[in-house]
Amino acid sequence: MRITQKILFGNFMRDVNRNRSELASVQSDLSSGKRVRIPSQGPTEFERSRIIEENIRKEEQYQSNISGGLRQGRMAQEALDETTDRLIDIKRILTQGANGSADADVRTNMADEVAGIRDSMVFTLNQSYGDRYLFAGTNSDEEPFVNDGVGPGGVTNNSNNTPPQVTVADGVKLDISITGTELRDTDSGDLFEVIGNIEQALRNNDADALSGMIDGIDDSIEHVTTVTSRLGNNINRMGYVFEQYESTRISQQSDVSEMVDTDYAEAFSEMQRIQVAFDSAMAVHSKMFGNSLLNYL
Repeated sequence: MRITQKILFGNFMRDVNRNRSELASVQSDLSSGKRVRIPSQGPTEFERSRIIEENIRKEEQYQSNISGGLRQGRMAQEALDETTDRLIDIKRILTQGANGSADADVRTNMADEVAGIRDSMVFTLNQSYGDRYLFAGTNSDEEPFVNDGVGPGGVTNNSNNTPPQVTVADGVKLDISITGTELRDTDSGDLFEVIGNIEQALRNNDADALSGMIDGIDDSIEHVTTVTSRLGNNINRMGYVFEQYESTRISQQSDVSEMVDTDYAEAFSEMQRIQVAFDSAMAVHSKMFGNSLLNYL
């Protein structure tokens, strides 16, 4: 077969164009940071990476839900802890008031103190997060407790018995607070009614009645402690799930990176190889096609 200048030039142009195409591809990988940007560059990797990225986005939304839930849950837990402390203060006053040595004036002062504690409890349990009242249940836009002297113990309940929840996983929801209705429902009756009865017995200077109310305040303390503990368990679960998502996200992002991201060390090495091949082709072209038949005459 006769090798003509046209054949040599055609081979040269084909090799140069191939080098240019490969160089452009590597440069695109380096500049974008992705070696698989469209399905044709790696159908399997592209599809798998999209599935994992969608899962990452879903789990990040769950993490966002959990973050908000944790903030509200911890605020509710602090309010419940403070409520327990106030009930313990009422028990201390009740125990002192049941002592036969206390007189009417002392018990009246104690009744005023109990009333003040009740008012502070109402204020604490009306705590809100943004525009949501923590203990109102799903009536989150309305104060759960109104100290109006009308409801049991002088406190009206505007909450319901449906606790606010957050979705932490597919089909999994957790309570982030306790409803006011559940909080008030102790084994000895309505929480504020128990407190109101203690206050009234103190004002009536009724030592015998006060002695019979100790079990009621103990039940109230135990009840609030129990619901606080349950809320604490949910807070711990939310924290654990959040950390699981964080760990999984890092692992999944690493998997996606391995499938579609550019390996810079490999890409730079490939670019240098192509550049050397291109420079060599140009040097050969300059040497060979600078010659003609006249050079040998």
